[in-house]
Amino acid sequence: MAKNSKNKSVIEKYSANTVLVDLVMLILGLVFLINTIAGKGDQVASVFVRVIGGILIGAGLLSIITFLIKKEKELFDWFVMIFGTAIGIFGVVVVIRPEPILNIINWIMGMLIIIYAFAVVIVAVGILRPAGADIWGFSVIAGLAAMVLGFLIVFLNLATKTLMILIGITLIVAAVGGLANALLAASARKSAKKVLKASGPEPAKKEEKDEVKPESEPVSGEETTGV
Repeated sequence: MAKNSKNKSVIEKYSANTVLVDLVMLILGLVFLINTIAGKGDQVASVFVRVIGGILIGAGLLSIITFLIKKEKELFDWFVMIFGTAIGIFGVVVVIRPEPILNIINWIMGMLIIIYAFAVVIVAVGILRPAGADIWGFSVIAGLAAMVLGFLIVFLNLATKTLMILIGITLIVAAVGGLANALLAASARKSAKKVLKASGPEPAKKEEKDEVKPESEPVSGEETTGV
């Protein structure tokens, strides 16, 4: 009972943020795939790496601003600020010189996809299946396929065009698995609400007991007759 309630609470937390991540991955995969087939794979990869660098710069600036705004600074705050500054500097380097990152983009993208695909499988098997979601096996198949493709991206020495196409396909497969999980979670939520609505509040059962009224007993004592 406790496990089912826990699964339902996790399903309730499947929010728009999860779907947004899947949609971004899907769009990114289509961009990689279509532009690589059109002969623009290198440009797309370079832009993608620069976008990552810009995100790192933003994260670094945010950590510095947060540190400066905070009045009472502890050792952990200093650590976060120094680490954030290092990330921001690395982001600047990535934006200016994306070539070194392009050389290891297969490792970066492959590992990220493997981790995400593993999470898709875990959610489908460990949460959606016990909660009664339908066709949860589709998410498992998509997640496992994305994991296999992710390993191919990491460990196979592929040509740049082939690698970009494979990255695009893998992103799409992983995103489809994630979107399937989100749809299954929404379906499980609706089913649970229908069951609760159909059952309705249980009325309190009143046990009717026949009350046995005690028979009136004659008053003991001598009867006095009025004259």
